[in-house]
Amino acid sequence: MFPIYENHSNRLPFVRIKHIELTNFKGVQHGVIDFNCAKEFIPYDTKADILGLYGQNGSGKSSLVEAIDLVKGIISGARITPYYTRFIDVLTGFAVICIEFDFQYTNGDVVSVSYEAKLEVKTNKENEHGTETASADNTENEKKYLAISDEIIKTNLYADGSIGRIHTIIDTSKYLLCPDSLAEYYYDKSSKNVLDDLAYLKRRLYEDSQSFVFNHAVSESFNLVNTENASSRYYEILAELNLFATSFLYVTGSRAPGTVAYKAGVPVYLPERYRPFMLTGKDNVVPDKFFQSIEKTIDMLNTVLDSLIPDLRLKIYSSPTKDEKGRDAQYVQIMAIRGEREIPLDYESDGIIKLVTLLGAYILAFNQGSTTLVVDEFDSGVFEYLLGELLEIFEDSGKGQLIFTSHNLRPLEVLDKKFIRFTTTDPDNRYYKLKNVGNSNNLRDLYLREVQFGDQDVELYKKTKNIRITQALHKIQKEG
Repeated sequence: MFPIYENHSNRLPFVRIKHIELTNFKGVQHGVIDFNCAKEFIPYDTKADILGLYGQNGSGKSSLVEAIDLVKGIISGARITPYYTRFIDVLTGFAVICIEFDFQYTNGDVVSVSYEAKLEVKTNKENEHGTETASADNTENEKKYLAISDEIIKTNLYADGSIGRIHTIIDTSKYLLCPDSLAEYYYDKSSKNVLDDLAYLKRRLYEDSQSFVFNHAVSESFNLVNTENASSRYYEILAELNLFATSFLYVTGSRAPGTVAYKAGVPVYLPERYRPFMLTGKDNVVPDKFFQSIEKTIDMLNTVLDSLIPDLRLKIYSSPTKDEKGRDAQYVQIMAIRGEREIPLDYESDGIIKLVTLLGAYILAFNQGSTTLVVDEFDSGVFEYLLGELLEIFEDSGKGQLIFTSHNLRPLEVLDKKFIRFTTTDPDNRYYKLKNVGNSNNLRDLYLREVQFGDQDVELYKKTKNIRITQALHKIQKEG
């Protein structure tokens, strides 16, 4: 993580995602989404901002979640796994993700910050000894990796703290790190050692699937890191983005490796970790330094669980032990209790497991204005009425940001229309907000009508033909 100094920690911003643009990412050749908070000013820590995304299978819903998860990893400074190479357009070999954030400070300043990165699929080859080489002839040993390049950060905040026009403060596509006129705010450009070190790190991190801008080794080369009296707001913006990604942005339910999967366990969110610590329903050996956080998480969940699922609560059993490195730890098991029945959490129903896994981050986003929760397939395994209740409560009383995808149409009936977007069948224009929606319109009925009759200026659903499906099923029956 980038250091947050004491004089900086007292004025950290409230952060929300307000705009996302994807190019050549998975099934999205081009797609743009403007969130409600990009159009309607929401004062610091007062009201929730929501984005619900709907559309047919394979139309780019999960792509949005996976793009956010990928940027979370990049800005957190994590090494991005080769898994993500499958999301890059095979014809172009690259994708571009741009996310714009809204920063609100307690003194009333409102700042726009955008981060853009180019993602390229590259190949390393291994020789017979297993070491990487660029000239190996055996293509069977090729290994793909995701290279992060052309990182661009823009903002309307200047180094002295004043707010003005949008300008570029980082651009690794044209410069080593930033425009020459801004170099003094980041590093000592008169020092050849610093420049050589940065140039070497830029090459190495490109091949190691890590961000050059948000890498701890690079941050240590910045002059501003060397003093607690750092005054440049440019460095502070980088630190604030890094803090948001590591501590206030939670992504759950996607198949991507950085997200929290719906399995028998409770995610314990720790500020210094990119991925949460998963306390499973089976036996766990937990370092002592994490145990207090686990107890607080269980207490927090139990406060809400009983109101959602009567008589359900969680309990942990623990006993002292040592971890694999010989350090003091706790041997922990998490149990689900209903009345007199007490069973390991992993023996509970899939719906209960999903709710427990999701609830910790939901509570944080509900209570903290700077927390963003991203959920893929929010409706999966959740009772329809309960789904509507959770969303309606979040809209009415929540403070943070909630981004979700769903197939269940219940949220279209309970959420304000300004929070809903739809996918289209056009890969060059993937995301869309319905037009001509009146205050009295039922958005669910309007969407179903659009699916059937197509009154909008884009196609939201590629119609299936029942007769062809029926014929195919009969053909299989006859051939069988």
